[in-house]
Amino acid sequence: MCLLINFSGFALATNHSLEVTNQALKVQPSRVGASDPIAYFQSKTAAIEFAKQQNWAQVNKLTKMLINEYQHDGDTWYVLGLSYFQLADYQNASNALQRALAIGTSLKGIPNGASNPNDLMVKIAEAYAELDNQQQAEYWLKKALAARWDDRPTLAGTSLFKSGINPYFERFAQSASYKSLAGNNLDTELNRDQKWRADLAFLVSEIKRLHVAMYQNMSSQQFAEKVAEIDKSIPILTDQQIVFQFMELIALLGNGHNLLIPAWGETGNFQQLPFQFYQFSDGLYISKASSDYQQYVGYKVEAFADTPAQQALELTKRINARDNEMQTLWLGPYYLSLLNVLNGLGISKGSEVTLTLSSPQGAITTVTPALKSMQFAGFPKLPKLAEHPTLRYLAKNNTPFWSEQIKTNKLLYVQFNDVRNNKDLTLAEFAMQLQTQIKHDDIEHLVLDLRHNSGGNGSLTPPLVATAAFFNVLKPQGKLFILIGRNTFSAGHDVAVKIANIVPAIFVGEPSGTRPNVAGEAGWFNLPYSKQTGLISSQFHQQSRAEDHRIWLAPDMPITLSAKDYFAGIDPVMDAVLTITKQ
Repeated sequence: MCLLINFSGFALATNHSLEVTNQALKVQPSRVGASDPIAYFQSKTAAIEFAKQQNWAQVNKLTKMLINEYQHDGDTWYVLGLSYFQLADYQNASNALQRALAIGTSLKGIPNGASNPNDLMVKIAEAYAELDNQQQAEYWLKKALAARWDDRPTLAGTSLFKSGINPYFERFAQSASYKSLAGNNLDTELNRDQKWRADLAFLVSEIKRLHVAMYQNMSSQQFAEKVAEIDKSIPILTDQQIVFQFMELIALLGNGHNLLIPAWGETGNFQQLPFQFYQFSDGLYISKASSDYQQYVGYKVEAFADTPAQQALELTKRINARDNEMQTLWLGPYYLSLLNVLNGLGISKGSEVTLTLSSPQGAITTVTPALKSMQFAGFPKLPKLAEHPTLRYLAKNNTPFWSEQIKTNKLLYVQFNDVRNNKDLTLAEFAMQLQTQIKHDDIEHLVLDLRHNSGGNGSLTPPLVATAAFFNVLKPQGKLFILIGRNTFSAGHDVAVKIANIVPAIFVGEPSGTRPNVAGEAGWFNLPYSKQTGLISSQFHQQSRAEDHRIWLAPDMPITLSAKDYFAGIDPVMDAVLTITKQ
């Protein structure tokens, strides 16, 4: 029985990259400027500062004066709308935010703000909800979803980052129309197969709604055939096998921001081996293990069951959506730690798998490890070594950012591991500290280590990019090294591209894990029955010139990491930089 339910009701466009949410030709500009442009600028600056301080009464007073002078700045309409919202004048809030949406705004850093167009639409929906106008609230939610709003799980209360249903919509959260918008209208009378088919239908719908260009790497026929194959097979598959099939479907999209994480669902979660693997230049090794299996750290993996390790790694491409093949080296070893992936790839069968290992001395042994429930807190980084706890590139690779001055080389080393603020220091404040060091200390060279940086909040990066430009101006004879590798991805990768666009940079290490121009972002989905969660690429990111067709950032100094060097506590990438800066 086929039950491909349409959860969305949205147009199933396949390439959204040129879509806009407003029409420039419908807005007529004023031919009259502000009567006192200097006073206007000063008042606008003050209004934005008051908004950041959440002094909404002052914001409201100033922005009304500004708009009386000039009506064609989306920023002022946006801040006015936020002030009305916070002052509980929801009708005027809606009107002002709609004007901001029509003109456009990109103002960031305002508490409780939402300047992205689809976020603005949700804010307008919240205003109508406060006016108890469900029809208009749902109208604006539909518009937001059609504009690829990427946080739909908050409508159903299934978001990983916010608990409960968005409080503004709780008053009509039980209505059938709202549940349909939230993707939370699963019929409880359905049998098991029908529920899984409902999940499949919702997943297909969300891919078509969210993905910026879903047929970039496959044909519509390939996609339709895979969906039909899964639908037909559901009655004979276990829950975990169905989830594996969903992962194969998502992998057809072929962009690195597309994935399903089978760790948090109510049904179909995966089992995991107690090992972390890493593909070095000389093979696949166990780089980390749970306490019961510590003796195997440093062992080379020869085979999973009867499948040689390198063949197994190649097979992970079936479920590893990726921007380039460096992501096979980065994420493939992680997928090999999941028993249900090994089963789905035909490497193993049943509830266990035996690994063939070789010790550092070359002795062959086998192990059939006990399994644990899959846990996921981000794809793992190359772990710190107990035998070399102070090794520079590993010692603090879970700290968002930190720096060290290497005086013997007149070098400032900056390790940037996650694009987020530290709990006691923002990235902008850190960048200012670096600029002070560059200005006042005896520094000739700058190293930016991005080898562990797989992304985060890209809006935080401009101060660090500016710091690279600052270094180039103050130290024109100095060298800027950017250390990259397979983990250099998403917003972490964008930093490297943006810096290289404006100043000379020497890339050292491996090719990066993504492209300069790529489908990215992260539109979250949560399936209605199994509650399995994942991501879909919802935006196209052009960080370089339009014609830039590079598949990765290629290193100017290509250096790979061997297991021998890693376990001996040697960093050949940084060693090369230290050698060249001493010459």
